[in-house]
Amino acid sequence: MKVYKVADIVNNEVEFCVARGWKPGDVLVILTNLQSVNEPRPDSAWQVEMIIGKGPAERLIKLDLPELLSVNDSLDCPLFLADNRLVFYRDRLFMPERAPKSAAEREEIILRTKKLVYDEQADLASLKAAVANLEAAIQYTRSGPKRDPIPEDVKLLVWARDGGACVRCRAKKELHFDHIIPVAKGGGNVEANIQILCQPCNLKKADKIATP
Repeated sequence: MKVYKVADIVNNEVEFCVARGWKPGDVLVILTNLQSVNEPRPDSAWQVEMIIGKGPAERLIKLDLPELLSVNDSLDCPLFLADNRLVFYRDRLFMPERAPKSAAEREEIILRTKKLVYDEQADLASLKAAVANLEAAIQYTRSGPKRDPIPEDVKLLVWARDGGACVRCRAKKELHFDHIIPVAKGGGNVEANIQILCQPCNLKKADKIATP
């Protein structure tokens, strides 16, 4: 039993999608003859766009459909409409190749409908993750690794340990807290990776992994 996604419901508008095995006109006929499936509400009417006329007389109109269910409704299970010829699930419309003739076929349609939705959501999640990784890589290339400030308690410990002087020349002016293993090479802000250097010694070190 094949099931096709035929439309998305976006802001209460029916947006047909491209799929094999069905015609938009057939779906439109079904939609215009639907009866309300629950208590109608002012925000539950659907609309569909249509182009009528040809050439200079061509124009776009919106056809109001019968009040159905709010697209905000959270449905745990696909909802069968129009004598089982359409299925509504998570703001999407699906069409089975034919109406189910048994409980087993109905269950199959439900499972295939859910699978189509879950696959679509998984593809979107994968796309978001891929884009996030690419953007992170681009940002890293542009600005290098993110530098978190050295915690104040670590600074105090390092200052006391190094005696408030450059560990190389013992100068006590123009002092800096320096990463022994640079952040660019994976160094962190722990006490063991921080030392005090004066500006001249720090410039000589540059971005090399240093030892006192």
